[in-house]
Amino acid sequence: MTAAATKTPPGRGRAVVKQSADRSRAGAGERAVEGVSRFGLLGMLVLVIAVFSVLTPDTYFTTTNFRLILVNQTVTVIVAMAATLPLLAHYLDASVGPMLGLAQGVSIWLIAVQGVPIWLALVAVLAVGVAVGLLNSLLVLKFGMSSIIATLAVGSLLMGLLYMVTGGRVLYQNVPPAFTEIARGDLGGVPLPLIYLVVLVLALEFIVVWTPFGQRLYAMDGNLRGAARAGIDVRSYTIRAFVGAAVLASLAGVLLASRIGSAQPTVGEQFLLPAFAAAFLGAAALRPGRVNILGTVIAAYFITFTIAGLQHLGAATWIERVFNGLAVIAGVSVAAWSVRRRRQLAVRHVERLEHDTTPKGRPTP
Repeated sequence: MTAAATKTPPGRGRAVVKQSADRSRAGAGERAVEGVSRFGLLGMLVLVIAVFSVLTPDTYFTTTNFRLILVNQTVTVIVAMAATLPLLAHYLDASVGPMLGLAQGVSIWLIAVQGVPIWLALVAVLAVGVAVGLLNSLLVLKFGMSSIIATLAVGSLLMGLLYMVTGGRVLYQNVPPAFTEIARGDLGGVPLPLIYLVVLVLALEFIVVWTPFGQRLYAMDGNLRGAARAGIDVRSYTIRAFVGAAVLASLAGVLLASRIGSAQPTVGEQFLLPAFAAAFLGAAALRPGRVNILGTVIAAYFITFTIAGLQHLGAATWIERVFNGLAVIAGVSVAAWSVRRRRQLAVRHVERLEHDTTPKGRPTP
């Protein structure tokens, strides 16, 4: 074989260079889309705050307003994180809102009416949360009910129990200051609810991302048979997800009761849509196509800062419900698109690997 015979055929070099350039541009485009999908919601949050701060600087762009938004939203964010835990495994827990309602009612009833010590009342409320999580797990795993049907039924039961505990009345008398100080105090000028929230977010993010618990919940993703064949104890992780959700909702209920200093017989269900709006919309952030804790927090505050800005401009009160509904629709749609795109990218990657490893024919001498 001569040296000339081994040279690249005429035109082939230019074709290889062009193909390499096309791949480079495609890769850059994919990375840009990936960056926007990951951090777009965070950028929109910053943009919303900037726009409304310019439009209404005297009322919106104030320390008092930002402090109120951050503190008042802590309960909703905790409930949204509670809803996120079962969603990691593709379950939907519609009882987290009613669980919050029952927790705030039981805590006030035990402390103010029955005279139970605060610490013991809090333990009892958390125990109720564990029991509700186990009940949800039992209905889903043992009786084969869909998670939405089972938790809707349990949520209705919890709202009935709340009405029974409160007698249909607002309980506000004899609430000790030591209990209300749990949510109304501050530490070094920082409101205690924000400190609780930061601790919970960091703990849950660590558990979900860096421990086998979260990774195996992600691996389940609704495919219980496939996860079981992979060696995952799906029953155990399902129970932990539902119990964790109910306990988080219970904590949110205690925080709400402490902040308002009373038990409301109708509180609970109104937290459900905002919680799922944040959870679903959060699936479009940081880890597109997958619900995640930090994404849920970002989405919750994006929704709240946007609604607050619209209300500062004079929007009607119904705008909150409309925006929450749109957030659910947008979150589910973007998450579905992200899943499809991730699969397409995986297919393209495999095709490129196959193309790159295919032996290239050499010209005959």
